[in-house]
Amino acid sequence: MQDTGINTAMARELQKLKDMISSVPGVVTPIPEISVGSHKISRFAPPICDAEIPKRFKTANMKLYDGSYDPEEHVAKYRERMEINPIPEKLKEACLCKGFGSTLTGSALKWLLSLPPYSITSFAHLVNLFNNQFSCSRSFERLTSYLYRLTKSNSESLKDYVSKFGMEVLEIPNLDMATTVQAFKMGLKKDSPFYNNLVMTPCKNLVEVRTRALRFIRLEDDKKIQDRIGSIIKQEHQDKKQGSLFKNNKTKPYFKLDNPNVHAVEYDEDEEEYPKISEYCFSVDVGDVLLAMQDLGEKARRPRKTYKAVGYKDKSKWCSYHEDFGHITAECIALRREIGYLLSKGHFKDLFGRKKQRIQDPEKVPEKAAQPPPDARVINFISGGSDICGTSYSTAKRNAKE
Repeated sequence: MQDTGINTAMARELQKLKDMISSVPGVVTPIPEISVGSHKISRFAPPICDAEIPKRFKTANMKLYDGSYDPEEHVAKYRERMEINPIPEKLKEACLCKGFGSTLTGSALKWLLSLPPYSITSFAHLVNLFNNQFSCSRSFERLTSYLYRLTKSNSESLKDYVSKFGMEVLEIPNLDMATTVQAFKMGLKKDSPFYNNLVMTPCKNLVEVRTRALRFIRLEDDKKIQDRIGSIIKQEHQDKKQGSLFKNNKTKPYFKLDNPNVHAVEYDEDEEEYPKISEYCFSVDVGDVLLAMQDLGEKARRPRKTYKAVGYKDKSKWCSYHEDFGHITAECIALRREIGYLLSKGHFKDLFGRKKQRIQDPEKVPEKAAQPPPDARVINFISGGSDICGTSYSTAKRNAKE
């Protein structure tokens, strides 16, 4: 709001009224009015304020500074970004001064706007005022002894520790190399191979430390790979042990995947001796009996897997019921017990029925030869010829010609 056209007395009265209103508690102070010629007032002294900025001048594209981090770092970034602008030498300082405000925000920008008019005489003067104003945000210079705080944890690899140590070294401007090497060694585990190597053969600088660490990093990576492969093989071996005997559900329909031990046959349930399979007089062989058990589905209990070592099993004997080495199918105690259990439940009747039908069929029963009489004797005799010498060879030949 402008006071143009209002006399001086009225302007003074209005100003007094505004002051009275602003003095009342709880009333927000109004924004002060800006004078008409305020844009002509510059915080830079001549000849900086009178210099004309080139048309091709571009402000630095960088993160705006709000006073939260090191001011010297911001000034260094600003000067490096401004080097890419094609600025004449006589206008360089003026461009640096006038373009600096475009990189500030928040409290830093408010500080720049609060500077008295025509108070800045050079870019160096502006930088000094800027650094003094935000000196509390400067980062503390780290000493080499700070590296003793770095240690390698149990879960941390040597490669990660070397990278972490290297990043901290970059933050130290005045680095003492002997202290750095000693701090790196003390951060390692005392029983690690790399620590023992550094103790027996000390290094003079970080280049030697990193070169030697590369050998142990490769060794560490190789051990991890071998351990991973070993764990995979061990897991596959355990999965193979825990796998079911009847892996194919199509060929073995009584396989039950949900609970593999529901129908498992206990070997030590009792000490009753069951007859041999051949004594049951089945009309089929042992293989057909196993197929008949599969047809029963879950009514037939599955055998429990034996986890004996391979060296204790006779590889010349194979059990089709257990699908494993160690004994033959006909001598399998678990199979004999299971057959006896199924027979007690009324199964396998058809196996016996087929045999009885074949025996009762007269066409398939071979007839037995008649027994010879008990008093029969065999008599051997010679017929024909003379009574004394019999027929000679020449006489028989002559008779044949006649």
